[in-house]
Amino acid sequence: MTLLNLREYHRPKTLAEALALLRRPGIRTVPIGGGTQVLAEGSREVEAVVDLQDLGLSFVRQEGMTLRIGATTPLQTLVEAPETASFGGGILALAARETAPLPLRNQRTVGGAVVGASPEQPLATVLLALDAELVVFTEPEAPRALRLEAFYDYREALRREGMIVAEVRIPLSAAPMGAAFHKVARTPADAPIVGVAVRLFRGVDGACYGVRIAVGGAAPRPVRLIEAEQVLEGRPPDPERFATAAEKAQARVNPPGDFRGSPEYRREMVAVLLRRALTEAAAQAGWTEIPSS
Repeated sequence: MTLLNLREYHRPKTLAEALALLRRPGIRTVPIGGGTQVLAEGSREVEAVVDLQDLGLSFVRQEGMTLRIGATTPLQTLVEAPETASFGGGILALAARETAPLPLRNQRTVGGAVVGASPEQPLATVLLALDAELVVFTEPEAPRALRLEAFYDYREALRREGMIVAEVRIPLSAAPMGAAFHKVARTPADAPIVGVAVRLFRGVDGACYGVRIAVGGAAPRPVRLIEAEQVLEGRPPDPERFATAAEKAQARVNPPGDFRGSPEYRREMVAVLLRRALTEAAAQAGWTEIPSS
């Protein structure tokens, strides 16, 4: 695709300059990191682009109990950086690999992938399960920290304000953590039809805490399944609870159908993938033996 009405390209050096360009009246201006999302959409309305590459937003670092990822960080960096390659059993590296093939991972950025997330996109699904928040600017000195689920609720309004997503922040914990992502696709290289991500912590009492379950491909955007989370929160893991959580998840979702899978198929896959993800995450968090019910 090409941007047929594009007539301006800007590469500002400061956040204030970038925001001023985005907020100009009378000209449709969009921010870009790698530019893959904007080019894929090929909107005829776009007249100007603001390249964010010179704003110092490409980084991965741990600060205290927070993992910080800059918005213009290439997806391939999530695969290779020590801070993300080992985090949660490599779930961020896996999500980056599943989100784009290698030739695009060196160009596509974390911010672009998250902001323009498709309903089944692995990275957005995983970040939702990891309790990620976005640092968003619409004014130079007024950053807003928005949980990812809240961001998607207000995404279009923020776009109209001329927003810049600066970074993704993931909270860390000293408690043993398990995290897993499972998908079903037509081929291993295809985008997921349905994907399920899980995160949980193992408490000193042997119970699950901080349970988060996110699903992609079952709604217009990745969503959390709070009813399924509540089945496990504060309780030890066992196959019966996993099955109950899967039933709650299956009942909660109302997925669309398309040529890749019917609503019934997608709903069934949510349950199957959730049981797999819970089993893997529990083992990763240190439950070596999950008692049978």
